[in-house]
Amino acid sequence: PPPPPPPPPNPQGKITFVPGWLPEEVGTVVIRESKQRWQIAEGCCLTEISARRINPLCPLFARCGGCQLQHLPYEDTLLWKRRWVQEALQRIGGIQTEVQPVLGMADPWRYRNKATLHVQDGRCGYYQENTHQVIPFHDCLLLSATLNAWIRALAALGLSGGMTVRQGVGEQGLIIWEAGPDDLTGLEHLLRQRLAEYSLSIWNRDQLGRLQYLHGAQDLRARYVGMEFLVSPDAFLQVNDQQTEVLYAMILAWADLSGQETVWDLYCGVGTISLLLAQRAAKVVGFEVHPGAVRDAERNALANACPQAEFRQGKVELEILSMTEQPDIVVLDPPRAGAHPQVLDNILRCAPDKLIYVSCDPATLARDLKRLSAGGMEIVKIQPVDMFPWTGHVEAIILLQRLKG
Repeated sequence: PPPPPPPPPNPQGKITFVPGWLPEEVGTVVIRESKQRWQIAEGCCLTEISARRINPLCPLFARCGGCQLQHLPYEDTLLWKRRWVQEALQRIGGIQTEVQPVLGMADPWRYRNKATLHVQDGRCGYYQENTHQVIPFHDCLLLSATLNAWIRALAALGLSGGMTVRQGVGEQGLIIWEAGPDDLTGLEHLLRQRLAEYSLSIWNRDQLGRLQYLHGAQDLRARYVGMEFLVSPDAFLQVNDQQTEVLYAMILAWADLSGQETVWDLYCGVGTISLLLAQRAAKVVGFEVHPGAVRDAERNALANACPQAEFRQGKVELEILSMTEQPDIVVLDPPRAGAHPQVLDNILRCAPDKLIYVSCDPATLARDLKRLSAGGMEIVKIQPVDMFPWTGHVEAIILLQRLKG
């Protein structure tokens, strides 16, 4: 997993991060990257093995790189992720506050609804980490049984290229195939003929990144907290439907809407959070830079009868400057790079009573919380959610409120 921020220097020397090794393990390493206060090494030989180390369930764990934590008991991975959030807040943000235990899954397998794969000479799989070598698999334990069946059928076609496979509600899904112009000839017929038993829409992505519709329904369907959403092939959705329900239910509970509030949803995507909040708010305004996502959000507002939701397309840091009405509550769900500094400054200028920040990267979260805390927002609670079991990633939701006086 990505190493946590390094601690201050200590008299024993630099901190050395060894991917794949556990605390208290001892062995021989080769330094691959060295900085003033820390270094990254590659483990060569373990001489003392942790009692916490277990055998990964996936036989490809050591080669694939898609998972980083299968050599730990699941409960230990949750402890590690909580510590990662705590250390990032302390070392980057200078924030000393309680982080709640990570909300894990009762069954942390087969949760992913999306896979990006590569096919070479009939071998279909993920790229090995930091290489272009395909590691083929028959059954990825992070993907649903349905996705694995589709992938096996696609691999059997004998094509070469890249593909993205996504699953929506039930057995409905889509394929985005990355084929050159010469490869596209006959692709639609082949895919339709061989995949007729599946409810799959088929798209092609050309060398310029443009999508071309070939077959099937043109939208993916997703369902959260009782609402259904239409999603364009390239639009972002969380990859773990079960934990997304947990996350969204928490946002609704923390917002605690009475029906009188104005809410801003920054980086709103296709409007999932916006429309869930709009059922209980007087008005919700969603802000998003991607035109396709905004079109999806507007369609979903109509389909779910949410006239109190509106959406603005453009750079979030610029769009919120044009707003004259002040929000009571702001929901902030930025990409991994975190929020634009101007977005944070404008949130502080608007001084909402409550801010709910959804983060997928503890380092950028710590940076942004430091700025918000300095500007008069108080951290009330921090709740990590294990959106990506067995990987070195963690989601977190943070509730902040405006300091009075």
